[in-house]
Amino acid sequence: MSKFETSLIAALVGLCAVPPGSGSSYAAEPPGPAAAPTTVGLRAGDWLVHGRLVGMIPTERTSRIDPIGGRVDTPAAILPDFDLSYFLTDHLSVSGQAGPVRNRPVIRGSLVGDVAVGSIWNAVVSSVVRYHFLPDAAFNPHLGVGVSAMMPISVDPAPGIPTFKVASLICPVLQVGFDYHLTGNWFANAMVKYVFVPPQTYEIAGMKANIDMNMLIVGAGLGYRF
Repeated sequence: MSKFETSLIAALVGLCAVPPGSGSSYAAEPPGPAAAPTTVGLRAGDWLVHGRLVGMIPTERTSRIDPIGGRVDTPAAILPDFDLSYFLTDHLSVSGQAGPVRNRPVIRGSLVGDVAVGSIWNAVVSSVVRYHFLPDAAFNPHLGVGVSAMMPISVDPAPGIPTFKVASLICPVLQVGFDYHLTGNWFANAMVKYVFVPPQTYEIAGMKANIDMNMLIVGAGLGYRF
């Protein structure tokens, strides 16, 4: 074997003996930090705030007014609506909301014609437990059941109507709706809520108005998770 061949073999053996990571310019660069995955859907521990525009529509209305006859009409209304939800599990959340709601009942078709009753402000506090069917999906429908309490805070009679009182009410609530993941922490939201309102009685200047109605609430808006 020639001296040249012997020197070449020695050089190759020396290169193979260099330990990995010893400073060779050909050493692989360490991988960079992995990008955080985007969370789709809603999970246990999430807080979600909704802001919506809702329509409040009285349904199944019946009333009786003694002795002038007629009926009590509560007009539909469009209002802003907010709630806050906490996810106990991936499937189960509890939501709460509170705020004022104003009603303006009117007596229609009585012996003395149409009569505006006035303006009634109620403080409304409600809570709903919701079951979310598809927590891993962008589209996540839910079904909820809860209770709503309405407590009068201000009664402003219309001109010519004497002061009257309104009782507090406890109302069962059913709700269906969905959240749809848009991007990041933002969600589109829509819901339909049915409120079972107990019968009410107003006593005004010797007249007694008995009212029985429920309330359908339909709304849509946005949600933000934090």
